[in-house]
Amino acid sequence: MSKLKDLFENLINEDFTSSKIYDRLVTVREFPTVHRDDWIPVSMIEPDYKLGPWIAGGAALRWFQNLPVGENDIDVFCSNSRQAEDLIQRIKSYGRFTVKYESDNAVTLEAWEQSDYENRWTIQIIKRRYFNSLKDVIDSFDITVCEIGTSGNEWELGSFTAKDIKGRHLRFKLPLQPDSVKRLTKYWIYGYEPVEGTLDLIATSPYTKWQYTIDEDYQNAF
Repeated sequence: MSKLKDLFENLINEDFTSSKIYDRLVTVREFPTVHRDDWIPVSMIEPDYKLGPWIAGGAALRWFQNLPVGENDIDVFCSNSRQAEDLIQRIKSYGRFTVKYESDNAVTLEAWEQSDYENRWTIQIIKRRYFNSLKDVIDSFDITVCEIGTSGNEWELGSFTAKDIKGRHLRFKLPLQPDSVKRLTKYWIYGYEPVEGTLDLIATSPYTKWQYTIDEDYQNAF
């Protein structure tokens, strides 16, 4: 009886050790501004309002409306290159990821829950530009409904953001960006109506880009 007990305990210890090494547990935190379905990836990211990293754009917009991110990206912005690299390595350290895209502009990882492989999230760490604050991040967006960011505990919104989310208005700021035409299509499909003059503005702008030559450029446009 004693030998069977010892064998059983050894098997438990071996499994536990293997799990710790190859599939590190995530300490899941509660985030009041984040839909509870997405607490796991945000716990991996470990955002910080003062120092970064920060989450902004489409994921924060969905959370503001009490929706999970679903198949949408969680776009993460950093204060410097060291923070971005540390974040990438931290997410990889949990052992549950694949690299979807990787370039000088961004690294896009797909991560999943330890107990449910089907429960997955796409996390995109932006590397093409770094920021001093969350306000700087949202000020860089050209669509008002995307001027929304969070570190999990507080919101940062643009001056027209809440109004345009409520009214389902699609309003662009100047100067336009190369991917404005693609994101116009995306948010129009989501049910946001362009305000008067928006279509003419984008159609005549010399800055908007209509063709994408590589998959990453197309993916980043969304």
